[in-house]
Amino acid sequence: MVYDCFQFFNELDILKLRLHIMDPVVDRFVISEATETFSGNPKPLYYEENKEMFAEFAHKIIHVVVEDTPPGYTHDRDTFQKNAVGRGLKDCTDEDIIIFSDLDEIPNPEKVKEILQNFDPTKIYHFAQRMFYCYLNMEEVSGNLLSYAGEFPGVKKKQWIGSKLCSFRLLREQNLQLGELRFPERKEIGIRVSDGGWHFGYMGGHGEKNAKKRVAEKVKSAAHQEFNKAEILSGVVDNIKDGKDIFGRNASFRLVEIDDTYPEYLRNHLSEYDFLILKKEGGAQKALRHTKSWLRKNYYRAGRGVKRICRKLTGKG
Repeated sequence: MVYDCFQFFNELDILKLRLHIMDPVVDRFVISEATETFSGNPKPLYYEENKEMFAEFAHKIIHVVVEDTPPGYTHDRDTFQKNAVGRGLKDCTDEDIIIFSDLDEIPNPEKVKEILQNFDPTKIYHFAQRMFYCYLNMEEVSGNLLSYAGEFPGVKKKQWIGSKLCSFRLLREQNLQLGELRFPERKEIGIRVSDGGWHFGYMGGHGEKNAKKRVAEKVKSAAHQEFNKAEILSGVVDNIKDGKDIFGRNASFRLVEIDDTYPEYLRNHLSEYDFLILKKEGGAQKALRHTKSWLRKNYYRAGRGVKRICRKLTGKG
């Protein structure tokens, strides 16, 4: 059997997309959601509250609820919750195939089919994926934003290494937890899978049209709390529309056409995802947006200046 395993936060629209895309090649979906965020705040069980949306897949879904996330650093809590996804694999046998990733890292099902035809149970398959932020058609093109594992040596066009695929036997024999599949050293027994799928980042919620809200909701709950600042979050929409990284890192994004390189299910249901497709901006629109952005940035700079003066006046600066 093939198990597709992932954590779930609140990305109901992307969950629907993944279930439909992967359904033809998957026997079981392991959906894991926790009662706390990585940052330690209480979190609703969004899948449990909305599972009627996915009733057609109910016979394939194993729902794992993680209620025992320990206190600690955000990255430690992230790792704990990633490993906890494996609780849904208690009935697996050595012959079973395991796919593991974040929900928004969707493997290319055609590549999964190819792998299964000539599967090597001693290897870990690493899916090199196209990456999109905030909108389905805003693609990262610099190759500078890489996953924790990084790229394989010698690859010129670097991509996000997202989903992993391996045998349950390999996990058992090497005593690996699912979260450990993302470690860089796993590439030592790894096979890079080109055209490996799509990473649709920062598209959480259900029908949420406001990209800033989507990003802010995830960042406030994520392990990377260095981005959880009002000044950074206020500029995410301007950055992505201008082809920049939403957090100001060294990366470039480009508006691309949704063509036959995208999943067939998405192409056939574009109207349902119209709010996640960025429309081309007119010149006047862009100029007005830049003016508002300039005013907003200066507002934050002025605020910082006032705080510095207050600290000096009170002897705390």
